[in-house]
Amino acid sequence: MKARPQIKCGNHSHHEKRKLGRVWLSFLDTHTIYFLTLLGNLIMLLMLAIFAKTTGFEGLMRYYIYGKLLQTIGAALGVFRWLIPVDLSIILGNSLVYIGGALEVYCIVYVDKLPLTAVTKRWLQVVAGITVGFTLLYLAGANTGTRVFVSAMILAGYSLAAAAGLFLSKNTTNLRKIVAVFFVLLAASQVVRALDALPRGANYPLFAASSLQTMSFISIYMHMLISTMAYLLISREVIDIKLKKAATRDYLTGIYNRMQFLQLSEKLLSLMIRQQKPTTIFMIDFDHFKVINDTYGHDTGDRVLIHFSREMQSIIRHEDLFGRYGGEEFIIFAPNTTAESALAMGCKIKAALELSLAKDATIPGYTVSIGAATMVPGALADMNTLIMRADQALLHAKRSGRNRIVQFAADGDK
Repeated sequence: MKARPQIKCGNHSHHEKRKLGRVWLSFLDTHTIYFLTLLGNLIMLLMLAIFAKTTGFEGLMRYYIYGKLLQTIGAALGVFRWLIPVDLSIILGNSLVYIGGALEVYCIVYVDKLPLTAVTKRWLQVVAGITVGFTLLYLAGANTGTRVFVSAMILAGYSLAAAAGLFLSKNTTNLRKIVAVFFVLLAASQVVRALDALPRGANYPLFAASSLQTMSFISIYMHMLISTMAYLLISREVIDIKLKKAATRDYLTGIYNRMQFLQLSEKLLSLMIRQQKPTTIFMIDFDHFKVINDTYGHDTGDRVLIHFSREMQSIIRHEDLFGRYGGEEFIIFAPNTTAESALAMGCKIKAALELSLAKDATIPGYTVSIGAATMVPGALADMNTLIMRADQALLHAKRSGRNRIVQFAADGDK
């Protein structure tokens, strides 16, 4: 009697698929993944140190490295638990992971700025609460499943905090939004792990060779990779933004420097000419600024320039361009502004400065002279000529006694 040939579905029989599954699990057992996470943290620490040294990036980089170091030590206590008492290993190891993870998220959220002291204090309070809470939970006799549930939910909370900080930041970029999505996915994987652990209670095996457990440990490994690479990429982005800003902004006041102002105003002038709309250039210069420097010192002179720039940005319209033309001379490009509107704007600037100085006794009193030139569509289409006329009007304001606004009309009459 002939034996019937075995019928297989697909490329593998059911028995072969199960065998492949066991091989896959044995290759990716949780102990191996956990050890790779520890090794990965060490490698990432080295990468961070190299990045900080080669780029000169400061900010919170040092604290991020501290966070990674604490997580590495905490993970090591889990691998080499036999070196110290088990209770101390669990309490200390998890505490270091929580503190390091919080430092990591803190640095990611505030990668491009130093947070206020009050904000830092709140973070410290939250981390202290998490660490003490887990310690008390363990000492109270919580079983393995409960502890894993709490730990996984804490890590999920960290990931969501990082995602929210990156996505909701006023300085958010496409890169930060993409990273935020990854953090949300990592948080979801930890929630799955938490919900799997809680019902099992004391029967939950920490390093069981199950598909779900393996995926949970892989998510922890991925968190380590994504978090560090994201921080490095965002830090690089911050450096690039600062370099671009340094090339286009005045180093002291933060407004447009002369080159950037002229480039932007040329484009806007062309648009005004095509739309047949009037445009005004204001040249503004301090009166007797040398006296301020000689009397109060150059640091006070710098504070005066910063004060003036800040006040001007609160006065001018959103569509106006404002830049530092050189030294104590500033320039405004005001599109869609007639000669009559320019006069009103000049008076508004002088009144606002007087009011601000009356309220701030830390800034020595100062006045400015303003020269304005208005372009009538079709009569003048040259930026250099418009600036020259505004400069002539400014010179006339200086010679006429300073602390005033003088207009240079488009037809050449002052």
